[in-house]
Amino acid sequence: MLLITIILQIIFVLNLIVYWLVFLKVKNKETQIVKIFFKLFPLIWTLSLVPIPIINSSFLILYFPNNFSYFKYYWIFFALLGITLIIIGINFAKRAKKLYRVKSIDKSNSGLITWGIFRIIRHPLYSACVILYLGAALISDSLISLITGALLLIILEIHASIEEKAILIPLYGKAYENFKKKTTKRIIPTPLNLLLIIITFIIVYVGFLNIN
Repeated sequence: MLLITIILQIIFVLNLIVYWLVFLKVKNKETQIVKIFFKLFPLIWTLSLVPIPIINSSFLILYFPNNFSYFKYYWIFFALLGITLIIIGINFAKRAKKLYRVKSIDKSNSGLITWGIFRIIRHPLYSACVILYLGAALISDSLISLITGALLLIILEIHASIEEKAILIPLYGKAYENFKKKTTKRIIPTPLNLLLIIITFIIVYVGFLNIN
């Protein structure tokens, strides 16, 4: 499953690279092939992430002998934590999408969204993606999925940074610069970032206990 996981990660990264190459280099974005790619982009994103916690889950050890339980006797506690993260991730996504819907309906409002959840986080949908993935990784009891979750956070931080520089700042100018000063966290807000650090130390400690 490690090989499949690596392939899926490569597909995820390549999908982002092609997206930015198309966005930055292709002048005519109204061509049919470009439109098709932009429609397929979120689907490829999803299909390259969702299978990873599933195929690496310790519950599938009967079908994939190389899978193993990382948390062992402590799994139930981490599963509850994973469920909590999934609830938080869904909440982030729902609140962000609600504001996007309001903006799309209100034709007079074409400006930058700086209220609601955007007061604490600049990219709540990316945040939701990371949190949901980490929650699924904890529930699936997979070390590989947890490591992939950390890589996902790094990749999305880079992606969001490029998005701000290439799209949002040129579009909104000074307004976005002021927004960045007020909402300082790009993807993981405080105190969630501190919680994730604590969880990381606990996960490493539990792995040390299981090894010994």
